[in-house]
This record gives sequence, C-alpha cells and structure tokens, in this order.
Amino acid sequence: MSLQLEPYTWNWATIATGNTYPASQFVESASDYDATLVRVIVKIMDANGATHAQLDSATGGIIINEDAAGEWDFTIGSLDAPQVAGTYTVEVDCFDSDNVEATFTRGTWEII
Repeated sequence: MSLQLEPYTWNWATIATGNTYPASQFVESASDYDATLVRVIVKIMDANGATHAQLDSATGGIIINEDAAGEWDFTIGSLDAPQVAGTYTVEVDCFDSDNVEATFTRGTWEII
C-alpha cells in the first residue's frame, strides 16, 4: 500500500438487538493502493474487546469483487446484530499482495 492514511470513520446505523445489518459494498477507485487486494476481515468487538463476530473473505461473509491495484471492490455480507445492547467497535482490515495489513475503516455500532 503506497499511502499510510488514517482509516475512514464509518459508524454503522443504530439497530435493535437481533435485527440484521444490510450488506455493504466498498469501492476504492482513487488508486491509493499499488498492490492487489488478497483478503478482507471485519471484526465486531464489544466494549471489553471481546469479538462478537468476524467475517473473512477467506472463509465467508465477504466477497472480493475486484482485487486489482487501485480498483479494490468488496462486499461485506449482511450481519445479525448482537443480542446484547451496547456500543460495539467495528474494524474493516485489508491485506494486500505485499503482505501489508491496513485498517480500511473503523467505527462504532450502537445496538439498542
């Protein structure tokens, strides 16, 4: 990855426990990345840092639509909200063909 930028802040919409968050597509077209995309992981953690859920393009829940340098495009599948109300941290981490990991977005998800 050529640029070391701060991750985008993406706060997910507030939903009620047990509801489903819809699928979301990310398209990176500004040529910020000079290597191909090889993996995407989404982590959802509670206030104590415990993992509620993890989606991984290597195992399911995330589809890489385009992996070319400067044209990254991936879709995060729908996800059931936690059964416990609270504020969760969400991170979307990307891994490129140069073995570089970067947090693409970071934000919160309020469950009521």
